[in-house]
Amino acid sequence: MNHKQLTLLTLAVATALSACSQPKDEALSTPDSQKVEAPGMNIESEEDASTVITSDEIEVTITGNKSVQKRACNGQDVQIQGDENQANFTGRCAGLYVIGNQNRITLENVTTIQVTGDDNTVRWRGTEPEITNIGKGNTIAKAE
Repeated sequence: MNHKQLTLLTLAVATALSACSQPKDEALSTPDSQKVEAPGMNIESEEDASTVITSDEIEVTITGNKSVQKRACNGQDVQIQGDENQANFTGRCAGLYVIGNQNRITLENVTTIQVTGDDNTVRWRGTEPEITNIGKGNTIAKAE
């Protein structure tokens, strides 16, 4: 994990923890999540803080387990860290990096896919990306 990722994760965790002890501000949250926007960056967490999503113009990171996400990509990298997540990305993603097990990801367009873990399923549309598969039982294929 690089310095930027560690900083974003620390900020996201601090935000999620502070949400546990304060009433939700309607301008920043919905009934199921907390959302904080800072210049150039968004941080979201589910009510129980089991999943944290950070995004900026460079990367979208989903950290947690059993999350269901539908997101737009605008040329960013996507990083999924955790198990049993389901994610659907529209638009063009630079790269997908999966670290975990039993994740199910679909992308419209992506340049590179790197999967580390077991029993993940990744489907893409568009041009075939460069693929790195480090694990067992992973399915990485073009969507039909």
